[in-house]
Amino acid sequence: RGSRSPPAGRPRHALNATDGDVERAAELLLLGAEEQGGPASPAGGGAVDVTGNPPLRLRQPPSSGEGANVARRNEEQMQRAIRESLELDRQREARQLRRAEAESAEQHRGVVDLTGDSDGEAAGGGRGQRKKKAAAANAGGGKRAGNRPRATDGKGGVRSAATANAGRAAAARLLNPAAAATKPTLGQTHPHVKVPTKMSDKTKEEQIMRCANRLKPHVTAVDTLLTVLMGVRDRPGEERYRKIDRNNANYAAHVRDRPGAEDLLSAMNYRRIRSTIPGGEADELRLERHLADAGLLYLGISALEQARLSPEYLEAKRLRGFHSEMRRIGRMNGDALAATGMSESDAAVRLEFLSGCPREPPEGRGAVVTVFLGEESERVPGGRVSRRFDGDDTLEDVMNWLGGCYGPELPERLR
Repeated sequence: RGSRSPPAGRPRHALNATDGDVERAAELLLLGAEEQGGPASPAGGGAVDVTGNPPLRLRQPPSSGEGANVARRNEEQMQRAIRESLELDRQREARQLRRAEAESAEQHRGVVDLTGDSDGEAAGGGRGQRKKKAAAANAGGGKRAGNRPRATDGKGGVRSAATANAGRAAAARLLNPAAAATKPTLGQTHPHVKVPTKMSDKTKEEQIMRCANRLKPHVTAVDTLLTVLMGVRDRPGEERYRKIDRNNANYAAHVRDRPGAEDLLSAMNYRRIRSTIPGGEADELRLERHLADAGLLYLGISALEQARLSPEYLEAKRLRGFHSEMRRIGRMNGDALAATGMSESDAAVRLEFLSGCPREPPEGRGAVVTVFLGEESERVPGGRVSRRFDGDDTLEDVMNWLGGCYGPELPERLR
């Protein structure tokens, strides 16, 4: 109603300072207007108040000295009201931000914070010192040199940039849930990362060649699969050549769990079929007659034949023959020797070997040497011997000891 309107924002600060009392806020604003340009007067001098409310009674203008003190107090009161209002706005924004951060943490409880920042008292020594310094710098200056003021967590601490960004992101998700529901794909977030193609998405030829390469060190699996595929090729009409029992002991021990074995059969169009039979459950790999592809059979047989020429296959086959010989020697000196006994000539040869072997050191000195014939997991009867050797004993001493245990054949095979 006056000729001069208060600056923008002052009415809101005056209402905040007077706890919403409109009359007190109006008096505060009019006092501020008097300080700036004199007492407010009705516009045009003849305006009539038709509201029926009694006019607002203001004090008579004070004297010049008293007026200066009143103006100063009014200005201080106005400035204090503005500061309190700004502080209330800041606290309200801080509460909204903390609420958004809490809701974001609840929705993404499994996300691990890799920034190392923490608002609690459990922060480590060095990080706690840095946070205290940052809080002191923020309290002292309010602003970093050339940057925005530091964000606070409402408890006197300093929020990290990652925490503030997370709060803003959470607030954005709450304001626009439709955009937050659309997650970026791997190609968008990591455009230079190439994910390998799944085996099932490769061509049949690639699947067969890859599986055959993985089977090279497994001699029995390669030989068994080659026999199976050649049987299907030569007799495609006979069902028994197109069916494999997965519960068969030999298949389970040498083929089923070898890498690439059943993937190769799957590439040849074998399908796993389970059914209930009297006394148990049938678990089979079956190639239906109409799915037997002559081209795939030719490719699979060729890949397995090439695998049999590889260095990995040849080395594994030589090692398999060596283990077979070791198992035979172990059995001959186990149950067979206990049943038939040892001849005098054999005993004399073994005693000659033992004569070149040093005496076994007492317990607590030296090291224990244990020898397994064949695969350690097989536990061949008679295929395990053990004794102590000193640190200055040689490999020849160990060979003489094995010759005394198993006869001359074992040292000859090892040499």
